Amino acid sequence: MSGWWTIISTQTPEQMADMTKVNKEAFLASWEAGLFGADWIAQLCAQGKATQLAFNGFPNRYTAPVDIIAPLLQAGIAEAHDGDFPQDELTGWPGSITVYPERIAACLSGQLLSIEVWDQS
Repeated sequence: MSGWWTIISTQTPEQMADMTKVNKEAFLASWEAGLFGADWIAQLCAQGKATQLAFNGFPNRYTAPVDIIAPLLQAGIAEAHDGDFPQDELTGWPGSITVYPERIAACLSGQLLSIEVWDQS
């Protein structure tokens, strides 16, 4: 499958990089998407709303404040239909989307989130 697997977590990038310290209870959302499924985070970086820390696909690693990411997650991740992945929406393969609204609501304003986007090709 060509596409991307995205994980958004309250853990630091350093904790996410060390597989022995990854806490799945800290995940706010995860999903798989097609070819353009990472365009949303690239757009946030271009707007200065997110920071890219690593770019090699295994994973691409970013940070962004919860104040930027939470509204996107709360609006919902659109399921992709017939291979259509709109570039201005978070999209995911049907059945692959997991969002934890209670964890998102528990985040503090200004809290920095880690975003990992794994190349699935």
